[in-house]
Amino acid sequence: MIERLRHYGDILRASLWLVPALMGMTAVAIAIGLLTLGTGIPDSMAAYWLLYSGKPEVARELLSALLSGMITMTSLVVSITMVVLTLAAGQIGPRLIQNFIRDRVTQVVLGLFLSDILYLLVVLRNIDGSDDGGVPHLAVSAGTMLTVLCLFTLLFYVHKLARSIIYDTVVSSVASDLRRTVQRLLPEKDAVPPRPAPCDEAAWIELGRDGYVQTVDLDALVETARRADAVVRLEVRPGHFVIAAGRHVAVHPAEACSADVRERVCAAFIIGSERTPSQDLEYGIHQLVEIATRALSPGLNDIFTALAVIDNLSASLGHIFGRGLEPSVLCDQDGAVRVVRTVADRRGIIGAAFDQIRQAGAAHPAVLIRLLDAIGRVAPCATSADIREPLLAQMDMIREAGRNSAVGRDADAIEQRWRQARAGLVDGAGPEPSPRRQRTD
Repeated sequence: MIERLRHYGDILRASLWLVPALMGMTAVAIAIGLLTLGTGIPDSMAAYWLLYSGKPEVARELLSALLSGMITMTSLVVSITMVVLTLAAGQIGPRLIQNFIRDRVTQVVLGLFLSDILYLLVVLRNIDGSDDGGVPHLAVSAGTMLTVLCLFTLLFYVHKLARSIIYDTVVSSVASDLRRTVQRLLPEKDAVPPRPAPCDEAAWIELGRDGYVQTVDLDALVETARRADAVVRLEVRPGHFVIAAGRHVAVHPAEACSADVRERVCAAFIIGSERTPSQDLEYGIHQLVEIATRALSPGLNDIFTALAVIDNLSASLGHIFGRGLEPSVLCDQDGAVRVVRTVADRRGIIGAAFDQIRQAGAAHPAVLIRLLDAIGRVAPCATSADIREPLLAQMDMIREAGRNSAVGRDADAIEQRWRQARAGLVDGAGPEPSPRRQRTD
């Protein structure tokens, strides 16, 4: 249930309407509150020059002018935002649009402009243009100050948008989101999973829908398996694409897979048309890789952006290697194994980080050199064989790509970086426990 709520919370956070809607309703409530205070200015506040003290017809003209200007300025803000989103979709990647929409500053700025318009509308319709009508001086004064605030906010927003389409800013933002996902999903240390009992024939459950697995309610699956006295084995995980008729979940023993169990298991999965970062560890890695591969495309040929991505990927891998893997076996309160699932392993994470960049940058010695430098930087974090072996394999493939494309000093530089990175991995490797002795213990 917690993961499901977090998933829906991420959807709301990525919506561009929620924060402006809440701020708009707040502005309407404030306007109604100030209007209920009545007309006139309290004697204790009459000396303040910021407070409006004119006649009703002047107040209507003032609010009408402010409202007309705010509508024009809001149209400008929306137009600028759409232009930036279009540029981001074309150059950085359409899947990164969510990062711009999720930005809280953008949502608050749009909400502030909408709030000012709604506030001015509510106050304006309650002012009588005749001299006999009262003037809500506090409400008119608040509307004026809110409009002035929007003017200064517009300058800040233009500055914010200008910086948001800088590649280094985008890369840093995506890398920060990836580190937060790592801290949320990965435990501090590897846990020794209990050994699941041998399973007999299983009954397979199909999820019945095409799309990407976005979230899995693991607590619900554990409870479902406990009630049925069964073991549930997941063949898919968040980030995987599934088809409706595939074999996705196995229930052991087969006779425990009742209609109720099938319904509960399917209800634990949220499947959508796109990947989400809720439980997908590789989501942020793929976003960074997409930026790099687009930068290395012939249409852009932006080597420096790819180098910035590689640097941030090395930092993210350092955080991942410093923590454990997600538990692949889940138990109930009595310690009985209930759920066995596939998780992202370190070999797959390393491949997701380096494979496509190495392939796209095979003809660019600068990219190959920086990839080897990145592996050398994370070498101190490679404390186990399941990290060192895929890193060494990546180094050999990078070296081979350099031999096919680089000549002269470039080839010598790649060879030198390969030796340095290999020395860091091999020399820094601690003694591995003997597999035979481990089985004997």
